[in-house]
Amino acid sequence: MDHTSAGRCVLPDQVPAGKRLTIETVTGFYSADGGGILGAAFITVGTIRYAFPWVECGTPPSNIRRFFGFSHAVRLYVDGPAVLQFDAAGGSGAGTDTADGEYSVTGFLEALP
Repeated sequence: MDHTSAGRCVLPDQVPAGKRLTIETVTGFYSADGGGILGAAFITVGTIRYAFPWVECGTPPSNIRRFFGFSHAVRLYVDGPAVLQFDAAGGSGAGTDTADGEYSVTGFLEALP
């Protein structure tokens, strides 16, 4: 399955072999110049993609920087070894090529059962 990403982010810490990461929150923020709009953010766990919709913060004129964010309480399990990668689904409008953002997850590691 091929998915075009307007912004890919690989989190720096990986899930080590023999461990399970239980993700409890997923947070993201993005900005885009010139009125760009982002599609949903996705994290893929195995073969399942989880989508997180962006919420626009404020309503600026369409020709300046726009800000988006989300924070969700979740319960996702990721068995290691695994790399956590987020993708922003394709955006629209000017400025999506100059979009910038970050993601984070919180949770805990435990030994696989």
